[in-house]
Amino acid sequence: MYSCGPTVYDEAHIGNLRAYIFNDLLYRFLKAAGYSVKWVMNITDIDDKMIKRAKEEKTTIEEIAARYEKIFMDDMRAMNVSVDEIKFVRATEHLREMRGMADTLVKKGFAYRADDGIYFSVDKYKKYGQFARIQIDPKTTRERIKNDLYDKSSPRDFALWKFGDDIKDGRPGWHIECSVMSAKYLGQPFDIHTGGVDLIFPHHQNELAQSEAATGKPLARYWLHNEHLLVDGAKMSKSLNNYYTLRDVIKRHYLPPVLRFELLQAHYRSKLDFRWEAMDGAKTVLLNLRRFWAKSSLVKKSKTVTLANEYKEFMAGLADDLNLPKALAVVLQVVGDAANEGPVGREFLRQVDAVFGLGITEDAPESVGALLVEMDKARLARDFQESDRLRKKLNQMDYLVENSPAGSYAIKQS
Repeated sequence: MYSCGPTVYDEAHIGNLRAYIFNDLLYRFLKAAGYSVKWVMNITDIDDKMIKRAKEEKTTIEEIAARYEKIFMDDMRAMNVSVDEIKFVRATEHLREMRGMADTLVKKGFAYRADDGIYFSVDKYKKYGQFARIQIDPKTTRERIKNDLYDKSSPRDFALWKFGDDIKDGRPGWHIECSVMSAKYLGQPFDIHTGGVDLIFPHHQNELAQSEAATGKPLARYWLHNEHLLVDGAKMSKSLNNYYTLRDVIKRHYLPPVLRFELLQAHYRSKLDFRWEAMDGAKTVLLNLRRFWAKSSLVKKSKTVTLANEYKEFMAGLADDLNLPKALAVVLQVVGDAANEGPVGREFLRQVDAVFGLGITEDAPESVGALLVEMDKARLARDFQESDRLRKKLNQMDYLVENSPAGSYAIKQS
């Protein structure tokens, strides 16, 4: 599985995070379904935007890349993406192979040399446009696009290798980076290629064209693209003041698990409209899932004999093109029935959270359990002042304390 990763010249916004969480959900589901998965993600650490940012800040491309790659990794870990199981590959570590592919395409007649670089000839690849479902205009295919910025107006010859740009011996064009790194680590064809819908054209169309032209083989067997994230019904934009990063979300007192849950609400191929009031709803549902987990720890025997069929139904929902709303409905039905509380319910939720990655199956530490015991003792002794003091102390530790006939339990709120 190959996922298009970040260009590390700025912080990721929550629309970017939706893509990475979708990738992580796919990875977790495939593992839960019994597959062995090798997951590769690229990091673009050299391109036009990075060169521009380095010049503006009077620093080096390397410093820009290191700074924003660290922020990206911190965000991924905060959002509980399986970063330790991803093989991250950087463009600057594969320059020789990229130049080699560009030269191969020239030899095969699919590319040509110009004064400023090596370009892929769109009209030489007869299937160009089929993947992205676009029409080819012969007039524009004779033109060249020199920068790495998105050009969605029409297909034109694109750069495989660029001379100059203050980089010794030149540098690769954006599209060839993924072609080289995916094939090097996964072979060609590999199974699954993921990315956002905004990458279908030109990036994935160009990536596919040059890879197939160079090798005569398909690049990937399946392509999965997640839709855009809107904010209050509009495209996210700094000019509209609706552009949010993870740090912006945290400043509003919503922690990463809540954002992850909200970004998983819609099917990946559907647009998701991000609204702050919806985050409140996500927070409530997440709290209810944690409540079920905590209460179940006090129940020694579940009334429900097994939830194997419900788990199969949950997995079947995800097997249907990752139909997350369908799978989530099964989970909410299970936790909404008190008869499912207990060891059987906890095991079901443990299996579910291995796929969702929400961290809802983490038990409170021993220190919290000890305070709960002391609070219950004080309450039974009718020492309500001491009981209230201990409850407030647990609240300050970010735990919500609730009571049940079987005893008190604490729910992690963040």
